[in-house]
Amino acid sequence: MDAREFKQRFMPHYRLLYRVAYHLTGNAQDAEDLLQDLYLKLWQKRDDLPDEAMRDAYLVTMMRNLFVDQRRQKRLDASAELKNGDDPPDERSLDHQIDARDEVRQLEGLIRELSERDAKIIQMHAVDDRSYEEIERDTGLSQGNIRIIVMRTKKKLKEQFDKIAKTWTS
Repeated sequence: MDAREFKQRFMPHYRLLYRVAYHLTGNAQDAEDLLQDLYLKLWQKRDDLPDEAMRDAYLVTMMRNLFVDQRRQKRLDASAELKNGDDPPDERSLDHQIDARDEVRQLEGLIRELSERDAKIIQMHAVDDRSYEEIERDTGLSQGNIRIIVMRTKKKLKEQFDKIAKTWTS
């Protein structure tokens, strides 16, 4: 497949793919980067792509998988960077680490106070980084219900955490 044929096949999907990328990343710059990575991957595999690769569903799934892979890689890179830190920590970074651990413990405590269903869903979504589709398969709830539960639970946790944070700073 040459460049002209590639453009004819895949550029008509650009607007849809950009909207999906923006939805996944939450900002324009990251969406453009993700979309560029997707088109690069398509170009690199252009001769091996199945016929259904020109369908919207295939391209959206490919983008979602690329996004998840990139997030996992960033998480692995960040954890490796933390583990390989050779510099001795200064006092300010130790305070920050202690504060961060306290915040995590506090948040875990708030999650334990949630209903069993809400705690399970927020754990799967926020901690295990599972998609709404995966949560739907495991819980039997619709993706719409899961989104609402996640949104309301995050809001509730944030409000409770903000109350606790105010008492810490007072």
